[in-house]
Amino acid sequence: MRIMIDTNVIISSVLFPKGRAAEALKKALTYPYEPILCDYVINEVHRKILEKWPESHDELEEFLSKLLKTIDVVPTPNKTHPTEFKIRDIKDRPILRSALNAHADMFLTGDKDFLESSIKDPRIISPTDFLQM
Repeated sequence: MRIMIDTNVIISSVLFPKGRAAEALKKALTYPYEPILCDYVINEVHRKILEKWPESHDELEEFLSKLLKTIDVVPTPNKTHPTEFKIRDIKDRPILRSALNAHADMFLTGDKDFLESSIKDPRIISPTDFLQM
């Protein structure tokens, strides 16, 4: 089961290594899940950490260096997908586009725009709900 990981899950895992997002990420890294990240998320994680929590940059780099050894990184396609227009925030659309293009079965996120959307495929799930599965 392919599962796309969102930016906020990565950032929360770095900032709160014992929190729900970190637990959910650990679960997503185990069989039967096939975790995937898109290059857009990786760039967004770097940008947001430097912008909001620059003191955590070294922790992020160490975290990502380990994570990227165990996770599939997919490119973010340029061509839009009709489903992405169900997401209000234009900056989030490339992430959904990547999940769709990579044939993700699930999308792990804490972002309410995604969670409250009407999108059914991929299944959009919060860290809390994912942990309860």
